[in-house]
Amino acid sequence: MKKFLQNKKGRYSFRRGSRYPSKDFFLSMPSSNQGWPEEFGFLLGGNGPSYILSVEEGSSANLAGLQAGDQVLEIEGHNVSTLGPQAVVAIAQTQKNIPPSIGVVSRIQQMDIIPGPDGRFGFTIVGDCPLLVEDCSPCSPAGRAGLRAGDYVMEVNGIPVRQHETAAALIKASQGRTLRLGVLCLGPRQKHSISIEDSQMGGEGARLDRKHKALEFNRRVDQILGDEPEVKEKLFSALKQYAAEKRVEWLASVLPDILNTEEHRQLISSIR
Repeated sequence: MKKFLQNKKGRYSFRRGSRYPSKDFFLSMPSSNQGWPEEFGFLLGGNGPSYILSVEEGSSANLAGLQAGDQVLEIEGHNVSTLGPQAVVAIAQTQKNIPPSIGVVSRIQQMDIIPGPDGRFGFTIVGDCPLLVEDCSPCSPAGRAGLRAGDYVMEVNGIPVRQHETAAALIKASQGRTLRLGVLCLGPRQKHSISIEDSQMGGEGARLDRKHKALEFNRRVDQILGDEPEVKEKLFSALKQYAAEKRVEWLASVLPDILNTEEHRQLISSIR
């Protein structure tokens, strides 16, 4: 059963425990619905379905519990879950109840982005309220995590963000560590069919990833075996032979003889 809080401006629903289940709200309003949704403090976007892209702090929408990243499912009980913003606005503005009831569900997805060897994530954002992903290569760390140009960043490391300056500072502070983004995914996604160009891009991304891992492994070898050239030579000779013969059991048997100290064996976990 829904519970509502009465006040002079209208009725507001209490938010339920999780932000993800569907929820219905009665919003406070001006004297008509003609300014919906802007005059109620929120903006819509998307090409169908429609999503709430930003909510003004202190507005009736904010007080009712609407959040950026919510998908609009119903207006006054009418299913609008597949309609674009223009159609949703037209329906809302013709409703007799002021404001119209609205049913929404959060569509924010959490993405964990592991930085590249340079500590960066490989995407750029622009604008304020909302923050738009302007550029993101599919081969970048962010691209491999699922981020695409055209998506909207709603949260950085669990913190809701509205201003570009705040988001940029939080992202910069995470360089070199895993970054968690709360994202509304509106950018184009890969379908099951993959073009030749896409396949080439994916192959290039995999090649670059292998190169980065090789550089990191060489750095660790120099750090641990820098003063032991003979051990270093034996290790690379064994790895070269393994690359030619692909005998996993043989490699597993010879590595403990080459890397025979506790410090040396830190390298074993880096060998793939």
